[in-house]
Amino acid sequence: MFSFYKKFSISKNSARHIGDKVRELSNQYDPEILMWCKEEILDDGRKLTDIINEEHENVKYLPGLKIPDNVIAVSDLSEAVKNADILIFVLPHQFVKQTCEQLKDKIKPNAFALTLIKVRTRLKVNFGK
Repeated sequence: MFSFYKKFSISKNSARHIGDKVRELSNQYDPEILMWCKEEILDDGRKLTDIINEEHENVKYLPGLKIPDNVIAVSDLSEAVKNADILIFVLPHQFVKQTCEQLKDKIKPNAFALTLIKVRTRLKVNFGK
């Protein structure tokens, strides 16, 4: 069970230390990052995931911002998380519960999550463990 009760702050020095550690350990991780993206068909008939993977840009929600080549958009949540050691949540808060319910029994037992979601109330998520 994940419970988010407190606000934590990270100082500039802590953030720098985390960045240095990530760079130091980056060769231990798969360079390919799977990003789950709800599939949408845009006005021109193309799939959003195809555009992200071909143009490396989310033209609908983040136009003008390039996404690194090693980030691969996938529309299947199970596929995106099946081998993940770290889950990073960046989605609108109203979709958290529904998304986490879909993750039940689909993630590694030792995987952990980091949320970048602004939550105004206490959030409890039970992954069935």
